[in-house]
Amino acid sequence: MTKIYCSQGHENSPGSRFCLQCGEKLSGAPVSYGIQPGLTLGDRYVIVRQLGQGGFGRTYLAEDINRFRESCVLKEFSPQVQTAYVVQKAAELFEREASVLYKLQHPQIPRFRELFRINLDGKEYLFLVQDYVEGQTYNSLLNDRKQQGLRFTEAEVRQLLQQILPVLEYIHSLGVIHRDISPDNLILRTVDQLPVLIDFGGVKQVVATVASQYYQPGVMPSPPAATLLGKVGFAPPEQMQTGLVSPHSDLYALAATALVLLTGKQPQELIDTYTLTWQWRREITLSPLLGQILDKMLSSRPGDRYQSARQVLEALNPVPVSYPPTQPPHIPLLPSSLQAGGHQQKLS
Repeated sequence: MTKIYCSQGHENSPGSRFCLQCGEKLSGAPVSYGIQPGLTLGDRYVIVRQLGQGGFGRTYLAEDINRFRESCVLKEFSPQVQTAYVVQKAAELFEREASVLYKLQHPQIPRFRELFRINLDGKEYLFLVQDYVEGQTYNSLLNDRKQQGLRFTEAEVRQLLQQILPVLEYIHSLGVIHRDISPDNLILRTVDQLPVLIDFGGVKQVVATVASQYYQPGVMPSPPAATLLGKVGFAPPEQMQTGLVSPHSDLYALAATALVLLTGKQPQELIDTYTLTWQWRREITLSPLLGQILDKMLSSRPGDRYQSARQVLEALNPVPVSYPPTQPPHIPLLPSSLQAGGHQQKLS
């Protein structure tokens, strides 16, 4: 029987109306088309299995024949409107985004391999190919904990911040904003237990732009508006309202992620709907330092937040006040004429 997947890739039985794991409403349409396990795409990538499914395509685990059957991830973008104009415009936007991903070379970011197009049964597909990360998302880890009545500890969350902030500092130095940090987009890698940042929002922004601008057959696209992207509650208010992003947008989302891991509750459950302020202290008690840092990262006014990942790291690791070592008391030397043996009284 064909399984049904939600946008997060959770597997559900045929006929399910809502995802059993996250509650998302399901389309009910089973996966029944050409890309099946065992198929080889582009004479290079052998499909192993489907990993997930979103509104604009699916994600697959594959093996790269040209690289000793290394595991990799194929992210599909299949335009619903199959006109030459739409496919070409989508390819141009994807290539632009791929060039951004290609320049990101960091051990905690999956390496971008290539972008390729393929025609399968008369339908055009675009694929982004990236390294596969073996591990669990922090959302999955949290769900495992919640089933045992547990949450992430403050020590674990501090470690996550210490290990992921340098990654944000790196991407921001290249002018790249992730735009979509959440427990779903951080994976705890099995091999070294380091957090890995996945699913950069720029790719989703390309998808959304193509969807909004080019999915109207016969209608010429209008100039692209700012695409609103990000998860409600994780993205800061101005990002959801205007689409504008800065390094501090990612820092806001990272702090929201930290509080979700600490409390086991979603942002909507932690934000006061009247004042739009975070009321996480009703749920947990943290050390004053970490509490103050998270509050500043989550300030409603962008100017009140830390403006860089480096500033957050420095706040997490304050330099201890160092006093110079105690010196022995300084005793001035006597003039040589007065030192012992150096002064003889003249006898008359």
